[in-house]
Amino acid sequence: MKMKTDASGFTLTELLVVLAVTATLIAVLLPSWAMSKDRGKSARCLSDLRQLTTAWLAYTSDNRGKLVPNGDESDQPASLTDTNALPGGAKAQWCPGRQDVAANLSPANAAVNVGYEWIELGLIYPYVGNVAAYLCPEDTSSISAFGIKDPHVRSRSMNAWLGPISPYDDNANVESYYKDSDLVRPGPSQLFVFIDESPFSINDGSFICEPDVEDWIDAPATYHNGGSGLSFADGHAEIKRWTDLTVLVKWAPPTILPGNPGFNRLPPTQNPPIDLSFLQNASTYVR
Repeated sequence: MKMKTDASGFTLTELLVVLAVTATLIAVLLPSWAMSKDRGKSARCLSDLRQLTTAWLAYTSDNRGKLVPNGDESDQPASLTDTNALPGGAKAQWCPGRQDVAANLSPANAAVNVGYEWIELGLIYPYVGNVAAYLCPEDTSSISAFGIKDPHVRSRSMNAWLGPISPYDDNANVESYYKDSDLVRPGPSQLFVFIDESPFSINDGSFICEPDVEDWIDAPATYHNGGSGLSFADGHAEIKRWTDLTVLVKWAPPTILPGNPGFNRLPPTQNPPIDLSFLQNASTYVR
């Protein structure tokens, strides 16, 4: 007598059920995985910002309370061998070089991206010892140089009112800070030191936000779900999420070119300008 055997494998119905369950699990878990990944990068961003700020504080402590010099476009050394960029030189600063000039990142015939060498020339680098701390982990921006794309090596800039070599604004009513004893208003916990700057705004190491100009002069980055990392003079760091459409959308080509060479200013879209006011109040004050 022939024995009846059961057919092996899934039926079509069972296979469809398995696929539906798998798709449901992916739909549920993928956002959580993405959020977990973003939290990890945000945590690293904040850790790097705290490291930079600790170095900034250490420099101040070792120099009798003097804040590290901070240079704008006009204060940049001519080359990596410019003696003015060495400690005590007229153009020595926390981080020389520009992120919007191809020759600063990869000179003709250079074998490697030398943007790192500008970082290493900076006055606080001996306290940091890690070039990766200068770049937000979410920053994948680059600049075209000599037929290739070179990645930016720095996404962080310093508050323009801290230790400026050449004060940005000659307006005597706007406070510039040169010693740690000057950091009274708005106070160390509310005065920002470093900020992740937009790849379309970043050039020198100085970030300008002026309290008596109702426009964005430089723009924050939006790497972290519309936010950027900020560190403060008391050493803490946080992710600040922006809602102003000027920061989120408008500060980009073709309106704004990388490095903002035309020095364009864009007004905030918010009324009242919540984001701009926040950063103005964290930058300095009008006496």
